Amino acid sequence: MKRPQYILQTILLMTLPLLFAACEKEIRLNMDGYKPRIVMNGIISPDSLIEIRVSKSFLYTDTFTEKSRLGNATLTLYINGEEREKMVKIGTESNTNHDRLGFQYTALMTLFRSTVRPKTGDRIRIEASAEGFNTAWAETTIPLPPQINRIDTATFFTAQRIMEEINNEYYPGYGVGTLYPDSIHAEELYRNLRIRASITTPPSKLSQYFMLRLRSCNDRIPDHPDMNGYFLGLYTNDDPIFKESYRSSLLEDLLTEGPSYEGVKYFDSAIFSDKLFRNNSYTLDFSITDYYPILTTYEKTGETTEWGYPVYIPVKTEVLNPPLEVQFTLISPELYPYYRKGRYDPHSDEESFRQISEPEMTYGNVHNGIGVVGAVSTATAHIHLPPFSGGGNKVPRR
Repeated sequence: MKRPQYILQTILLMTLPLLFAACEKEIRLNMDGYKPRIVMNGIISPDSLIEIRVSKSFLYTDTFTEKSRLGNATLTLYINGEEREKMVKIGTESNTNHDRLGFQYTALMTLFRSTVRPKTGDRIRIEASAEGFNTAWAETTIPLPPQINRIDTATFFTAQRIMEEINNEYYPGYGVGTLYPDSIHAEELYRNLRIRASITTPPSKLSQYFMLRLRSCNDRIPDHPDMNGYFLGLYTNDDPIFKESYRSSLLEDLLTEGPSYEGVKYFDSAIFSDKLFRNNSYTLDFSITDYYPILTTYEKTGETTEWGYPVYIPVKTEVLNPPLEVQFTLISPELYPYYRKGRYDPHSDEESFRQISEPEMTYGNVHNGIGVVGAVSTATAHIHLPPFSGGGNKVPRR
């Protein structure tokens, strides 16, 4: 039964080197007439101060440390067509990221903040001006918030993981020999939680777009105030509304034979539209795993490894049950293509194919400039987990 797949693998691996060898073309770029533009980015929420980050575009060949700083900018805020204020310059921030070729870069941005808090339904316009640059502007409307009407959950077990691990747990160092004390054992099966969330959105004649996230609120556990919350990965195969959230990998689809999640990229957010809604309502169906955090306390033994790292041993393990926060966010139309394109892995095979393809246009709604200014409204609901039922000497299987 597997013979056709092996034949396909052999053909693919023999063809790719020939294909890449033939893809060679000299491109000459004329950079003499390049003129930098204002870059402006921000996401606006109702009843919150507006924060906008401003910088300037630069050439790929520019390695100057301050290549992106735009120090003389002025931002003007308009609400519903009326000028409200000049936004206040707060300071400078740096952002380190990777371009589509995988090279690291650092951008310096100036942070501006308003003194007024817009409301839902407000039309926001922000204009950015600086000497030597064309005035850039962007508009967005703060959407009305959606509603989460009801949440139902059910625990189920699987022999294999339903998806790869999204948030890895942290351990004190390279010298850790075991994760748990000898008396602690993992469950035989993987524990998962299926969630059905009934939602309602405001009536609209236009298409609506949403983001779903689920946060483990570890920072709300009274006995462990120093812990950090994190977002859980979402398994979305059971609901067709999430189909547009899938990030599939071409080579993995062709070459892997592992668990069912291979070939599909899961993230800690899902982006979707209201295409399948009826009467502005829908019931979302998704699942999570690794939702019971495991906290292990370690002690130093006084010994070190051959590389000089201290050796720790586990002395106590707890399974915590923090509340889970479901975040259902209505995003403005400007943010939908931005979120759809914004999260990619430059080292994945999917992006490798993009690197040898024609250049793509970067989405933005900033006129005379670059960037995205959009708005969101979020509804939240909480799932209160019962204490872990595996027993005192058991932990969830990872």
